[in-house]
Amino acid sequence: MIAFLEIFSILLVVIGGYALFCTLLNMLFYRKMNRPLPAECRKDSPLISIIIPARNEESSLPRILDSLIKQAYHNIEILVIDDQSSDGTKRVIEEYEKKDGRIHGYYSDPEAKLSRHGKINALLQLIPHAKGEFLLCTDADTAHATNSVGHALAIMQTHSLDILSGFPTELCERYWGSVNMSAMIFANTMIPHYFTYIFQSAFLSFAIGQFIMMRRDAYEEVGGYKSVTTTYVDDMGIVRQFVKKKKKFAFVNLSEDVACYMFHDRKGAFKGIERSISGLFPATPMVIIPILFAIVLLMMIAWSPLAVILIAILDIHNPHALTMLLGWASFWLSWFMGCRNINYRKLVSISCPLSITAICWMIIHGYYMKLTGKKLIWKGREV
Repeated sequence: MIAFLEIFSILLVVIGGYALFCTLLNMLFYRKMNRPLPAECRKDSPLISIIIPARNEESSLPRILDSLIKQAYHNIEILVIDDQSSDGTKRVIEEYEKKDGRIHGYYSDPEAKLSRHGKINALLQLIPHAKGEFLLCTDADTAHATNSVGHALAIMQTHSLDILSGFPTELCERYWGSVNMSAMIFANTMIPHYFTYIFQSAFLSFAIGQFIMMRRDAYEEVGGYKSVTTTYVDDMGIVRQFVKKKKKFAFVNLSEDVACYMFHDRKGAFKGIERSISGLFPATPMVIIPILFAIVLLMMIAWSPLAVILIAILDIHNPHALTMLLGWASFWLSWFMGCRNINYRKLVSISCPLSITAICWMIIHGYYMKLTGKKLIWKGREV
């Protein structure tokens, strides 16, 4: 037992120290990347095609379209595809086409089966209509600050990027929904985005589909979404395809530029994040051992303060209790800083143990669904 405590306390210190280092490094990197060239030093203003797939987004579309109409960067076209909606999405698109000539509506062909992934299927039908030198793929449930498009373009041009993604501000009305959504903070505490940028590693590349800007010529050179039609997660798939084809990528903090209203409650957030997590492992019995190991380790990290209290009660002079507490405090601090850096509420930011527990349940449930052949349902369709 003493040997186990010693090993675990050292492991916890290493993980906590790495998470804190990674979080601080990422925050410095985000700050550096968000300092684009001044306007007078930039290249001319290219046309940007904003691509919006919309499935049953009647309530969300007015918000995003209003925010895009007000962009300080004017050389844009806004392409929206009604992806077989059963609500008033089509009517909203038609209304906004009359409001602003830069908005163009399209309707997905139900017979077109370009991908098993519904969103990719819609993107493959919409992107050929785009005329822009840059493509900005964004979700219908986002809202954009007035300078979001111009700021992203400036980052692209300043750092000679081919593709850009980043953290938006994730908004949810319910506390438990936000706790589930904060699972994404693992991408801030465990992935060193600075090193991903320097070494252009496909394995470490991370993206969020709520905001992905690409150079049109680079998109076509790598095969676009046609090259990732079988993936579960379109955002990770397209970014890794770019990096594999030697195109330059960066992941940054866009939380001041974009807000997303993707989930409204605990259940919706759980299903949405589970869908992304499920895409990380294959549906084979062979992965059950590493999955179980990951779950045990995550739960031990999340609830190690309880172990510290128990050890202190049983043996107040045990040196491993203090080491474990130090490791957990480092991990908790990195989690808190990562959450606050992308605008999670303070109450959510201190809920690290609950967030990690939710992640473990997503892994278990997602793996069970894949192993038993049951389909994940997202927006009324099988994933």
